Amino acid sequence: MKKHKITQTIFLSLALAGCNQPQPVAVEPSVSPSLLPTPISIPVPQASPTPQIQTYRHKNNLFEISFPRGYSFKTTSSGVAFVSADQQFAGAVDYGSAEGKQLNNQQLEASLKAEFTNRLKEVSWQAAKVQPDGSLRIDWTGKDKSDKALDAVSLVEQRGNNIYVLNLFGIDKPYQNYNSDAETIVNSYQIQPQSSPSPAASPASPSPQSSPSADNR
Repeated sequence: MKKHKITQTIFLSLALAGCNQPQPVAVEPSVSPSLLPTPISIPVPQASPTPQIQTYRHKNNLFEISFPRGYSFKTTSSGVAFVSADQQFAGAVDYGSAEGKQLNNQQLEASLKAEFTNRLKEVSWQAAKVQPDGSLRIDWTGKDKSDKALDAVSLVEQRGNNIYVLNLFGIDKPYQNYNSDAETIVNSYQIQPQSSPSPAASPASPSPQSSPSADNR
């Protein structure tokens, strides 16, 4: 296998830092990196912690997501980043244009892995599994440039002309220590959510297959 050229990778804004040892994967079609934003650092820059479970909705209604009590979150150029009160469980929702191309799960997985490999000091891939809602879950562990250990789950999917990634990771802590928080976050995550019902209408019951699994690590 040959290393990606920069123009052949999907540059998803991943809330991660750089890498030393690439593990390249070739994949086409690809998405130009110029349309996708620069990654942010971790942990998330300080913001006012949420006093209770609070929902963030993208200004153009591209997605919404909720955070448990005590979490801080901050809008980024490509979505939203968040971190727990103890700064040891963090993540981000990021999205970018697919430039009119339609990528299958294999292509999304290959591109995401190539990009993580380029941004992390080291990475080890675990399970990859299609979720009931059609998104692809990838479990992995790694280290960032500052040697912080990451125990992580990434959920990637394409909706229309946008590619979305939800990253969740323990920072120097096992992911499973935060399973309850992860379930709250993942179960609340909606891409292109429907408008809220009018006061006179009864809210629809959530589908049992509407959200990908956050646990089972």
